[in-house]
Amino acid sequence: MQSAKKRRNTGQVTLFDVAKYAGVGSMTVSRALRTPERVSVKLRKKIQIAIDALGYKPNVTASQLASASSSPVIAVITTKNHDHSAQILLDVLQANLIKQGYTILFIESEHYYNRELKLLDSLHNHNLEAILLFYVENDVIIENVNLNKTIPIMNIGKQYDTAADPDIALDNSLAMYMLTEHIIKKGYQNIGLLCANQQNYLFQQRLHGWHKAMLDYHLPTHRVINAAKPANFSTGSLLLPDILLNWPEIDALICTTDELACGVLYECQRRHIRVPHQLAVSGFGDNEFCQVSFPPLTTVSLPAAKIGEHLAMQLLSKLKAQTHCHKPDLSTFAPILRLRNSA
Repeated sequence: MQSAKKRRNTGQVTLFDVAKYAGVGSMTVSRALRTPERVSVKLRKKIQIAIDALGYKPNVTASQLASASSSPVIAVITTKNHDHSAQILLDVLQANLIKQGYTILFIESEHYYNRELKLLDSLHNHNLEAILLFYVENDVIIENVNLNKTIPIMNIGKQYDTAADPDIALDNSLAMYMLTEHIIKKGYQNIGLLCANQQNYLFQQRLHGWHKAMLDYHLPTHRVINAAKPANFSTGSLLLPDILLNWPEIDALICTTDELACGVLYECQRRHIRVPHQLAVSGFGDNEFCQVSFPPLTTVSLPAAKIGEHLAMQLLSKLKAQTHCHKPDLSTFAPILRLRNSA
């Protein structure tokens, strides 16, 4: 048995400590306390021994709050920032689960070790039906969540060996490949890529798609600027002069977000650079402002709403213990090029 680890601020033994002492997952302890009939007799005995040894006292207030809601709860652990497509996916997923009577508990991960442990402690105060990991990159969260397998766990985004069955996610790499290939086939040869500060999984996937397309068509990949600035309008406008100074021959610029691309368009207007005749510009994501920019922005759209609906169906099937889940036609989830006047 392992020694108890107490909270530094209160000295109280936590539910996580009990789970560690008993050698089980925190969610197993939570279920044993709330719905003991759903936990085996053998596990209940191990947990009771740990409780007695550590002197654990359940958080009565938290228990009352958790049981006050009559609807089952699904926890969504997510990172702080999402781009346009990821936010649509999450909104559609949430809407479909709410229709089926579930309450969604959002927990925001910020990549700080101490905060993640407190986050998990608060998570275990709820009698959860499922946990959904939405583009979580923190290994601490993944490891601790997957210690318990008594409830469905769904992973969207970064893949882990220990996570639940991988599900369909937004294919940023394929979308960027399609967009870059389109620009190449239009006859542009001196193509650049403009990146800025994004979540790592977005940056890596989009850079990979651009790089692969350029190499497949035997074009150089050195015209890349990756700025440590927010991927917004101002950054796109500020970086265009650097791009033109470094590569005056550039004839097309692909941006990793629509915001960057529209910032480039604004700067082109200020400098009287004709788009697309002197410089073709394209974005990524198909935000609503792409249609009203000047000129309207060529971009690529990810099928976020369709994927959100599919993931909701998959999770609901797991909750209902259905072994045969619907296998969709993957072609319906392919990215879509939005061809407009900027490229």
